[in-house]
Amino acid sequence: MRRHLINLAVFCCLLLPANAAFGQSSISLNVDGLNRRYLVHLPPGFDPSENLSVMMWFHAGGGNANEGVFEADFRALANSQRFILVYTEAWPDVIESCRCWGYDLGQGETNGNYEIDLAYTSAVIDDLAQRYNADRDRIYAGGYSMGGSFVWDLACVKSDEIAAVAPVAASMYRSTYDDCEAGLPTAICHILGTQDFYAPYNGADWVPSVTDQNAFWVAKNESEPDPEVVSLGGGVTRYTWGPGEGCHGVQHFRRQGGGHDVPSFATSAIWEFVSGYDLDGLIECDPVEPPSNDDCGTAMKIAEGPTSFSTIGASASGIPSALNCSTANGPQVEADVWFRFIAPCTGTFTISTCEAGFDSRIDVFDGTGGCPSPNATPYACGDDECGDDASASSLALEGQVLLVRVGSPDGSVGDGVLLVECEPLNPPNPADLNGDGVVDAADLGLMIAAWGTAKADLNGDGTTNSADIGILLVAWS
Repeated sequence: MRRHLINLAVFCCLLLPANAAFGQSSISLNVDGLNRRYLVHLPPGFDPSENLSVMMWFHAGGGNANEGVFEADFRALANSQRFILVYTEAWPDVIESCRCWGYDLGQGETNGNYEIDLAYTSAVIDDLAQRYNADRDRIYAGGYSMGGSFVWDLACVKSDEIAAVAPVAASMYRSTYDDCEAGLPTAICHILGTQDFYAPYNGADWVPSVTDQNAFWVAKNESEPDPEVVSLGGGVTRYTWGPGEGCHGVQHFRRQGGGHDVPSFATSAIWEFVSGYDLDGLIECDPVEPPSNDDCGTAMKIAEGPTSFSTIGASASGIPSALNCSTANGPQVEADVWFRFIAPCTGTFTISTCEAGFDSRIDVFDGTGGCPSPNATPYACGDDECGDDASASSLALEGQVLLVRVGSPDGSVGDGVLLVECEPLNPPNPADLNGDGVVDAADLGLMIAAWGTAKADLNGDGTTNSADIGILLVAWS
């Protein structure tokens, strides 16, 4: 079924005119022994010292670089906004019997051109940087139909080279969707019609639904969870998930009743979105700063009692929790912060995060030798002892250095209070009034001096009297 739809897309694309490329320069380059080419359009008065950004366009299946100009003509925008415009060209595919972009079939298999076209994309970027001093941090990729499908692949496997992508009339292949967990966040601008046969809006065997696809990228990019929804008229609705903590946003244009084509608003909408990004995310984005105790080496010094903390913006230290502490959540610990605690007594310490604003987990390491190694076993640990929060207890010697890590098994973050308590094994004798470790005549003298007051009241009746003398004599050392 998927091959049938791809061939339909190829047929439609072959109907496009294939005449001249309106004066663009055709650049040839050898990539792994293959003579490839691309078209480049430079803005008037181009100077390499400008270090301009790049908009790359990937044509539909069966097309070529020249036809890409007709699909999405960015030339006027390139002139006014001053960026380098590139129309790439696929290599003839024997399997598909057309000039088609490669794709990942999943489970380690690809069609014949997939790796070839990935290498070509990187080679074009290298050539642009060398030839025109293009800004490597601001490379954007858009594409139509099968070219758009390939652009989705670039978002997953070339996120270290592509700052933002804009697929039109294409969704992720199911194999791409299933294999895209790795890689960096990538800003997404997607345009799709509800009647597109190539990429069914509600999903099919070969593509996910738009709802699932948007949710995937919002989570991967750590975008704002709720979109801004704007009706633009003409059946077009724009959904924008802001950059959020990850500084990478997601934008989707739903074309009610729209088919398999590139709408007239595509070029301006795409450029308006992608041009705000570089490889680090939204330009001038103010990401959440990590907590000062994000790393073990900068652990916060704490004492017995409550300490407020936050894991918002924290990273993972990469040390798993002990298997005996792992719940159904597994041993992983994400978004963790660190504390340094010196036991004030010899006895049982208890450390808890009950009622924290996220699913929390505690690990306690012996800090005598400094920060733990990646395979260190926690001295004590806890998970889900109080709801989805944690409490850990163990013995400690007075003066022992403990390193306490608080994180989450599922990556959730929030604020909380870390409560530390130490219960001595041998609590002090209340009859030892002078604290010298023994109950003797000195303590008796202090009791007589406090007679009739509450200062040496041992039985809790509010008065120092003969009953307290009896308690003291029983405790006599």
